[in-house]
Amino acid sequence: MSGVRLIALDLDGTLLNSAVKVSERNAEAVKRALDAGVKVVLATARWYLLAKRNAEHLGIDTPLICNNGAVVKRPQDGDELLHLRLDQELAREVTALADERGWETFTTIEDTTYMRMRPGIIPERLPAGLRISEHQAEEVARGQPTAVLVYGEEAVNEISQRFLPAFDGRASFSLNRPVGLPHYVILTHPDAGKASALEIVCNDLDVPLSEVMAMGDSESDLDMLRRAGLGIAVNNSPDEVKRAALHIAPTNDADGVAWAIERFVL
Repeated sequence: MSGVRLIALDLDGTLLNSAVKVSERNAEAVKRALDAGVKVVLATARWYLLAKRNAEHLGIDTPLICNNGAVVKRPQDGDELLHLRLDQELAREVTALADERGWETFTTIEDTTYMRMRPGIIPERLPAGLRISEHQAEEVARGQPTAVLVYGEEAVNEISQRFLPAFDGRASFSLNRPVGLPHYVILTHPDAGKASALEIVCNDLDVPLSEVMAMGDSESDLDMLRRAGLGIAVNNSPDEVKRAALHIAPTNDADGVAWAIERFVL
């Protein structure tokens, strides 16, 4: 009998494949774990409504860890167990630079996430809570954000060099360089993190961290992999993430989540 009572899963690059879908094998493995009484928690840089859609698809009803650990929220009723907001001055400066550069940016303010327009997007067909904004600094001026997520190697390098020294200690700068995916940086409250958010969820569900299997693929997952009883990195992770894990699973395109669940849980 497995000693794992809870599975914490990152989404992009881990549970989701390169087509940003959950494979049939991964979905079936998650369902079998749930049927066996194991809790499954999604821990993602994504915003709440997008994470909630993934949870509903998989039949997951545990609290969701969103915005890289800045938000912990129950999907049944929207009750927040945690909501940490980002330094507004930093958010204004970063989004103003991103507006100027035209970087791909997602700014979450309460239940709305603002994104820059992409070719082929029909704004009226965007998922609930996602809106187009070409001037995200203006949105930040009207409301304190939870997180700012910016994609691109240039953006990661410039933001870390320009803002990290000035705002050190006032925000968390999660710099991520996943293999085969765009680099990105997530700015959140300094106390936000997947590991601390996972501890809140574990306390809520009365499951010790020693009985948690956590899986991820990027630098944002490092603290979660180290704190869980069983930390597993998928094989498409950077070397730093692999070194922090106890085991290496197949890649996200080779159903690494299913492999880990079948091997260590079921």
